[in-house]
Amino acid sequence: MNLNPLKQVLKREIKMMFGRPIYLFSTVFVVAFGYLFFLTLLNEGLPERLPVAVIDSDNSVISRRFARELNTTPMTQVVAGCANFAEARDLMQRGEVYGFIDIPRDFYKDLLVGKRPEVSFYVNNSYLIAGTLSYKDMLTMSTLASSAYQREILRAKGMDEKAIMGRIQPIVIDTHQIGNPWANYGVYLINVLLPGILQLVILLMTVYTIGLELKNKSSREWLAESNGSLAVALSGKLLPYSVIFIILGLAGNVLLYKFTGFPMNGSLLRFSAATVLFVLAHQAIGILMIGLFPVLRVGISFAALYGILSFTYAGFTFPIEAMPPLAQGASVLFPIRHYFNIYVNEALWGTSFVNSSLSYAAIFLFLLLPLIVWNRLKKALINQNYPLK
Repeated sequence: MNLNPLKQVLKREIKMMFGRPIYLFSTVFVVAFGYLFFLTLLNEGLPERLPVAVIDSDNSVISRRFARELNTTPMTQVVAGCANFAEARDLMQRGEVYGFIDIPRDFYKDLLVGKRPEVSFYVNNSYLIAGTLSYKDMLTMSTLASSAYQREILRAKGMDEKAIMGRIQPIVIDTHQIGNPWANYGVYLINVLLPGILQLVILLMTVYTIGLELKNKSSREWLAESNGSLAVALSGKLLPYSVIFIILGLAGNVLLYKFTGFPMNGSLLRFSAATVLFVLAHQAIGILMIGLFPVLRVGISFAALYGILSFTYAGFTFPIEAMPPLAQGASVLFPIRHYFNIYVNEALWGTSFVNSSLSYAAIFLFLLLPLIVWNRLKKALINQNYPLK
């Protein structure tokens, strides 16, 4: 086999890569920045000390104690005491707090006479995670406070502790979280967000590097370097990026599972093999996209749309099983969905290769996609019929 054409194409691509700073910026810097950003953003696992406000219209010993106990919860911090609802709402609308609790007048008095005073709390769900976590802490604190006050009343009536706890909490829930016992957001967010960023960059760079040849009408020169072989031309052009992206993907695995302590209950070697297939599959999809739409701006738009949709169809924010049947079927068109299944089986569950074999096979099938547009892409490179406008 004559390797000279491959060497010529490879040499030409490396020269182009270092001649345009955007190439290395878009590959190494963007992915590395994504790793750094998300690992530092979620380094504690969950956001902590989210600012909230309290409206204490009762100003009694019990209501002040309630506000202090809310301040001891791990995810909220009382930063303001408001005189009325309008003041608290204004703070939330300005983004200074994520939520607030409204303790009504006569709160303590109603407790003493056995009434059921209502504590209202409001959160800003425009900030999904912050609003949800604030709501969770305020709801937990309200439930615990209600139980504590009920216990004091029953004690005063002479009821023994066993009977009191049987009335307050008749069923005790003993929770053991499997795979992510720390309830760490990073464990199930970062492990898909980082591959998601990687696959988006791979798609865009693959489409861009091939589409640029069409736009600059240098595609015939590129093919001539490969002796007219499209296979050699694509291999030489994409090989440097394959190496870079595989190194970045494997470095991310080592960073997550060896240095930051993310759970890896299965084989890191098998999961790394899935990462290599993941990179190559998205390069194959990039070839398919520019082959179907051999115009740079259209191919880039298609790649961006597909890459963004893949975050939805990964299944880590909303379960695929809860989607409509048509949407469930569409999830198989995204390698990141199969990669996420491998991650769950390997890292979280530590199951055998058999349980992930279909997902590995599905990712491998994506490597065959360029064959669909093989002749179309070659004709586009030869004819150079790129639109002038």
